[in-house]
This record gives sequence, structure tokens and C-alpha cells, in this order.
Amino acid sequence: MLSATFGRDAATLRAMSTHVAGSLEDFPEETPVRVPVAGQQVVIVRRSDGTLCAFADRCPHLGVSLTRGPGGTHYADGVITCPFHNSKFDVTSGANLDWTPGFAGVGMPSWSRRIIALGRKPAPLTLFEARTQDGNVVVET
Repeated sequence: MLSATFGRDAATLRAMSTHVAGSLEDFPEETPVRVPVAGQQVVIVRRSDGTLCAFADRCPHLGVSLTRGPGGTHYADGVITCPFHNSKFDVTSGANLDWTPGFAGVGMPSWSRRIIALGRKPAPLTLFEARTQDGNVVVET
């Protein structure tokens, strides 16, 4: 059964579509690049091992941009940090690595995390499948 193979139901598979995000050359290694894909902003990172990672340019905490904020994009070693509340995410798996430890790049006392979180629980990034096709990066939405 197709849904068992892909872990998605048939309706979800029918709804998915492929979009060209740009030429592979538009995505330097280990540099997050924000591009419009199917009416939303998507961040694509080409890892040094060739893996393509694509995720919504929205922090799951408050929906703010992960690439536009105080100090710009904060990325190192496969981890993107929200410029607003310092939450950290693994760009390959989408996993939340640290939830609201500060504000605008400044660390805060551990007791303040619950206040900064505004009652929201840790959540992962919204990921998209990305791959190369004919020299282009394509994203499934």
C-alpha cells in the first residue's frame, strides 16, 4: 500500500507538488537561503555532505522569520537559531534543540524561559522534501 510505504495517506500524496526553488549554484554550502516556494517563504540549506534541507521560514514558537530579525540569520553546524527568542533547531531533522532560552540574541535566566515561551510547548520546524533535479533544487510542498 502506498501510504504505508511513504507514511502519508493517498490524499496527502495527491496534494503534493514539485516546485523549482533555483539552480543548485544559488545555494552555497552551509548557507541558509530564503526563497519563495508555492506562496510561502522556505529556507534551503545545502549541507557540506550534499544533503539538501528545506523548511518553512517560520519559527514554531510565534511564527516569526528565522532569517529576518535582530542580527539577521544565525546558523552554524546544521543548527539555525531564531533571532527573536533564541530557540535552536536542527535543519536536517527539524528537531527543536533548545526552546526560548533568550530574547533577541541575549541569553536570559533559566527561570524566564516559561515566560518567554508564552505557554507554547517546544515544536519542530516544518520540513519539506528537497532534492536536485536537472541541476536545480526542487521542493515538494
